[in-house]
Amino acid sequence: MGIHINLPDIKEKNTIQKNKIPLIIKLLIFAITIFLNVLSWNSHAFCDWYIENILPLWVNTYSRFFSIFPVSVGEKLIILGIILLAAGVVIFLLGFLKKEKLKLLRRRYWNVISWIVVFVLLIQTLNCFILYHASTFASQYMAEEERNGYGFEELYNLREHIVEKLNFLSTQFERDSNGEIIFNEEEDLYSECINSMKKLGEKYPGLSGYYPQPKKILFSNIMSQQNLSGIFFPFTLEANYNTDMYITNMPYTICHELAHLKGYIYEDEANFIAFMACTMSDNLFFQYSGYLNVLNYVSNDFRNNAGKEEWDKRTIVTEEAAADNIFLTPGAWERVNKTSPFNTETVETISSKLLDGNLVLNGVKDGIKSYSRVVQLLIYYYSQSGF
Repeated sequence: MGIHINLPDIKEKNTIQKNKIPLIIKLLIFAITIFLNVLSWNSHAFCDWYIENILPLWVNTYSRFFSIFPVSVGEKLIILGIILLAAGVVIFLLGFLKKEKLKLLRRRYWNVISWIVVFVLLIQTLNCFILYHASTFASQYMAEEERNGYGFEELYNLREHIVEKLNFLSTQFERDSNGEIIFNEEEDLYSECINSMKKLGEKYPGLSGYYPQPKKILFSNIMSQQNLSGIFFPFTLEANYNTDMYITNMPYTICHELAHLKGYIYEDEANFIAFMACTMSDNLFFQYSGYLNVLNYVSNDFRNNAGKEEWDKRTIVTEEAAADNIFLTPGAWERVNKTSPFNTETVETISSKLLDGNLVLNGVKDGIKSYSRVVQLLIYYYSQSGF
């Protein structure tokens, strides 16, 4: 009795088995990602445990590693993603060709894309989505009965205090012929931001620990058109900032983005943390940046609630402080609009809708409007400390 073995069949079966293994791994990663999202939406306790015990591992390992590079690795990954998408379009357009090499190229391309997608979803979940469902900074450090709403008198007093601080600080800096502040401490900007955050961490343990070096965005003109001063990259755990914006925004923006690295993903709380970090600094310019960047939130709330009498007796912001309360200088806006191939109004509209949609998708029901909730946190803080 003889035994016949079909070698090509065995080889083909081995190939099929090998191809199944990557697919199983991808499906497993995707299943873990779905599980983590479902768990985070249903358990504050899990999210709090994750931020306290697991997130620091990422910050102290690959965030520390990416900090070695002087450029924003996250920005380079976005550029790489755009290149991959462009390559996909080319491959799609060549799809009518039946050559075997092209078929192989298409299979390899979609294999690479599928790996990227599953890892992007996983990392976004680990370093961003879970954070939206954890206990807030306010619930951790502020008494509940003292952070639920506020009256007009409290709002009036808060605005008066901020304006008085700004009017004094606006006179403390050297200015050029255009009235713009001359800031000669840019080399120390990063270290002062990190030191301010670490100092804040002595009072609020959730902010303690390692902070990576902030990074400049090379294509800041695109950020400017989106009206973005900074961005936190979950994929590399980097704090990035727009280099086109007026210098008064930089300390506050960097501290805001660094706050996200500690798990405080809500924008109003990152605003509040940045305010505290700046105003607790001994550096007057940092204090100025802190007060200046919350002025609009407080003033808008005040304007919406003040009657004619209250509005008329308010303290007016000095010309210097009002001039410093800008995103970009006129000269910077001119450069941005000249160098960008896109229309600023269109880019800003699309960006706002995407940002608002992302926040709503993650459970922030009022979307972009949530930024202004910093006013309630400021009133609580002012009532406790008087700044």
